[in-house]
Amino acid sequence: MKESTSTDQELRDAIDMVSQAFSDARYGEALLMLRPLADAGVAEAIGMLALAYERGAGVEMDSEKAIELYKKAMEMGDAIAAFHLSKLYRRGMASVEANFDLAEQYLKRAKDLGLEDSAF
Repeated sequence: MKESTSTDQELRDAIDMVSQAFSDARYGEALLMLRPLADAGVAEAIGMLALAYERGAGVEMDSEKAIELYKKAMEMGDAIAAFHLSKLYRRGMASVEANFDLAEQYLKRAKDLGLEDSAF
């Protein structure tokens, strides 16, 4: 098992701060902290930015941008991004038709990337 470094802990703390800001509906603050992390290639941050675009949290809702970012984060190993893609395709949204086959593929990918069944 890899030992956690201070850099890992600092990254975890930054992600937690972004998550709390989104939870508190402080979207501007959350995005100010999130964008540099996403630009630096932090998969979880890219997935969180995708969620912002999916929900219109501090940005204009954009399903295509959300899907693009979720896929990028998933390809970088973010299981939660794959899970959100699954949910998005299960229900569909503005310019995205529901697609149960894709939803199942992304759910399987989330599990393959380590998302526990208890997370559902």
